[in-house]
Amino acid sequence: MDRITVDQPLTTQLESAIAPVEVVDKTGRPLGHFVPRPPAAAPAACPYAPDALVAMRAEQGGRPLAEIWRSLR
Repeated sequence: MDRITVDQPLTTQLESAIAPVEVVDKTGRPLGHFVPRPPAAAPAACPYAPDALVAMRAEQGGRPLAEIWRSLR
C-alpha cells in the first residue's frame, strides 16, 4: 500500500473521525475513504499479586494429562 503524508489541518480532522468517512476535494469530488484505526485496548491488569504468581509457579503436583482425559470421558 502506498502512503500519503497529510498536513496538520487534515490530520486534526482525520483524528476526530470515529467512523469511516468519505474524503472529497473542495468541489465535492470523491477522493476515497478513510477508516480510522480502533483505539488500542489497554492490557488487562493481572488480578494476582507478584508474590502469589511466584508461589503458583513453584507449585508441584497435579495429574498426568492421560489421567485427566480418562476422567473427562
